[in-house]
Amino acid sequence: MVKTTKPLQLKRSLVLGSKSPRRAQLLSDLGFDFRIEVTDTDENAPGNLNGEETAVWISEQKAKALQLLLSDDELGITSDTEVWLNNRRFGKAANADQAREMLQALSGKTHQVITGLSLVTDAKITSYCSVVQVHFAVLPSWAIEHYISTFEPYDKAGAYGIQEWIGQTFIHTIEGEYNAVVGLPTSTLFKALEPYFKA
Repeated sequence: MVKTTKPLQLKRSLVLGSKSPRRAQLLSDLGFDFRIEVTDTDENAPGNLNGEETAVWISEQKAKALQLLLSDDELGITSDTEVWLNNRRFGKAANADQAREMLQALSGKTHQVITGLSLVTDAKITSYCSVVQVHFAVLPSWAIEHYISTFEPYDKAGAYGIQEWIGQTFIHTIEGEYNAVVGLPTSTLFKALEPYFKA
């Protein structure tokens, strides 16, 4: 017999401002009903911002775009995940050469995965930030080539997904929220949503 889960009840209807299937799955796993509203947001950030400021800034740009589409009984969620190493921002690889260069740079090192999270109503935006330390083992060239040719590195910051083969085989340790590395800091989000729970 399949057990069904009753959705958690909030005072406002949830809207996820993301086209990421990973974020949608994580939000669904928390037990919420929601709709998805995708906005077109420039993910370039001012060059003087550090990693945490960049993630929050981009998340807030997404939130501002989503805010225009919300009714007064809706609550929007936006997020931005960044990979940083030695004050360098690793964005999304445009091609195999860029993915290869990023993975070679991350090999054998500890980098930061920084996720900005914003809750947005028609009246205000509130933001949070999750920082996770991720340690990669040394990546042999064959493993990098296998990952690039077999999986999907191009829609992910740093050219990798922790939930995919490369994360299962070459990430030794992480310090922080695992789901933040996937793309949505779920424990941070759940706590931020507490004021919106129905009594």
